[in-house]
Amino acid sequence: MPSAPWKPRLKRSDGPLYAALVDALAADISAGRLRAGDRLPTHRELAVTVGASLGTVTRAYAEAERRGLIRAQVGNGTFVRDLTEVERYSPQLDRTRIDLGPTAVPVVPGDLGHLALAAALKQWGERADLTALSGYQAHGGSGSQRAAGARWLGLAGVPSSEGEVTVCGGAQHATLMLLSLLATPEGVLVEDVTYPGALAAADWLRLPTHPVALDADGLIPEALAEACRKSRARVLYCTPTNHNPTTAIMPLKRRQAVLEVCREFDVTLIENGALAPLVAKAPPPLAALAPERTYHIGSLSKAVLPALRVGYIRAPAHARVALEQASAATVWSGSPLMHELASRWIADGTAEALRDARRSEATARQALAASVLKGHPYIAHATAYFLWMPIPEHRRATELVEQAAARDVLLGPAHLFAARPGNAPNALRVSLGAASSRAELEQGLKTLAELLAVTAPAPRRMR
Repeated sequence: MPSAPWKPRLKRSDGPLYAALVDALAADISAGRLRAGDRLPTHRELAVTVGASLGTVTRAYAEAERRGLIRAQVGNGTFVRDLTEVERYSPQLDRTRIDLGPTAVPVVPGDLGHLALAAALKQWGERADLTALSGYQAHGGSGSQRAAGARWLGLAGVPSSEGEVTVCGGAQHATLMLLSLLATPEGVLVEDVTYPGALAAADWLRLPTHPVALDADGLIPEALAEACRKSRARVLYCTPTNHNPTTAIMPLKRRQAVLEVCREFDVTLIENGALAPLVAKAPPPLAALAPERTYHIGSLSKAVLPALRVGYIRAPAHARVALEQASAATVWSGSPLMHELASRWIADGTAEALRDARRSEATARQALAASVLKGHPYIAHATAYFLWMPIPEHRRATELVEQAAARDVLLGPAHLFAARPGNAPNALRVSLGAASSRAELEQGLKTLAELLAVTAPAPRRMR
């Protein structure tokens, strides 16, 4: 419980008082002035504190609960929710339940990825001399590995040369290195809902994150300019193609407008392209439009095989030495075996074939979702591994997550992606790739559809 009863810091607004109370609550949770488990004042106590009617406070608490900020316990009081609940929503697949939570690649037993990996390991296991693949290697990868990385990035429209590529241990490793290299104490600009791995890396590095509003086309340029002015942060992390969690694909005109803002404020971009290979025809990456200020992250884990923990950073050539130093400080040496396997698959076309297989499976699962969830609006494109589902105002996403969990179905709550705790949209991200089969996916989606179809109970009247 806080050392003193909570007293909201209300901002002047033309809006209703109950909404201002909810905004103040969210702000204090974001700032750490309120923590998970803290007891809040009773309805009557808060009404007296702010000089409001009991009905206004009751409405504010109801809205805060709908947004997942608080939890009311009958007979005990009202408490701040744990907005992370990492132990409950682990990215590790839970095979005891139907898992529609993590950004998982739809790998099924006996698929092309399994067969290709088994064949490669068998072939290498029969070699008399594995010395070259058994030791350490250059911090940023060998010349041939960097060349393979340039070819892989080129398939996604990222022009690069061997001298501009650094080999790393996947997109998360790349994110940590780039944030540590590029960000200043002012922090990093991020989409207001974004990849949780980027938020975790920023938190680990003790970097503040500054959310930038999104719409259906991605980052809003005017919001980015305002965030640049207010925060003075000069690094932007974003995902313009196959955005996680909304699946948005930023149109070319919007990309150009975002880059104009970045040029105006001298902002360096970190472009997450890990999921971009799943989109067959996307606008040019930011790295193609502004190579002088863009660091592009590519990966094989999401588009080819999760076990292939290999990523590539395309950066301006002058950054190569610094990135090699960052790699040495974080992993010293990547796995020569995995990096060589990645290079071979890129060279012989296996990586492309697996990418195409992933697209096909994602398309089939999206079609299945469209059939089962018909009548329940959501956002997705044909080859995305997940979908983004805004929840109707009369329902709470957190409530649906709890109800689904009680029926052994795990969902991704929006607060995991919120750059500002306490300000998550009332939405779900539903993974289509984590289920072990289409039949299991269909069962999980049917459970979600049943829960969405239930009419919410009428609110109780205050006596």
